[in-house]
Parts: sequence; structure tokens; C-alpha cells
Amino acid sequence: MTLLNKYRPLIAAVDELIPTGVEVMEQNSVLIFRGIAPNGEVKNKLWDLYSQIDPNFISGEVILDIQVAPAVKGCKAKLIVDSPTLTIRKGPGVELPIIDTLGSDEMVTVLCRANVYWWLIRVNDKEGYCYAENIDLHKE
Repeated sequence: MTLLNKYRPLIAAVDELIPTGVEVMEQNSVLIFRGIAPNGEVKNKLWDLYSQIDPNFISGEVILDIQVAPAVKGCKAKLIVDSPTLTIRKGPGVELPIIDTLGSDEMVTVLCRANVYWWLIRVNDKEGYCYAENIDLHKE
């Protein structure tokens, strides 16, 4: 099965949810999506669909490089962690690559909740997912 066939539902969802500006290409047996989502909910829908096709993201066949539009403001929140750092991941799962680490008490922008376990956050110029239990929405 080719990647384009296997991930046809994901490609269709990208076309429907982000009608313009997303680049989809296959390179070295990896399907790459690059573009800007209008909001965090759209990005989360794409991750959800991807996880239905490839549970736990173990195949490594897709790079979902979709960022939320910079105009989306979100809300400020404080990180709370027991250890010195918190890992920020590319997507909502421990199987996905770590893109950054942040210290306790750092301020982040919460873009939306991905599910009961993960929040989509932005800090400085990076966007990723962290455990929901490490976010305190009530403090600035």
C-alpha cells in the first residue's frame, strides 16, 4: 500500500479543514504535511485522525508539521512541574519527538486542549504539546 493510499483520510481532512496553503509531499518513504491551521482544534483533529491510522505513531511514515496561525492568541498559563524541566513534544503522545524543555514556573500560551492528557501550547516561537496536569490556567 502506498503512503498516499494509506493516509488518504488524513490528506482529505487536511484538504477539508485547511483548504489552502498546505504542502503535502512524499520524500524518502515519509509523507510530509507543512502548513498553517486556523486554530488549535483543527490541528488536534489532524493528530487524532493520524493516530487512528497509525496508533501510537510508531511507523514514522508521517511528519505532521502543521502550526497554528500566529493570530491565535490563546491564554497565558503557568507551568507547574516537580522535576527541573518539562518536555514539550511535537504531538500529543510520549512516542513523539521532544522539541523543547521548559523549566518550572515558566509562562506559556495555551492554544487549546488536545484531550484529557495533553494541551497544545506555544512558548516563544515554538509550539507543541505537554501534559495537562503540568498547566495551571489560574495563574499568570
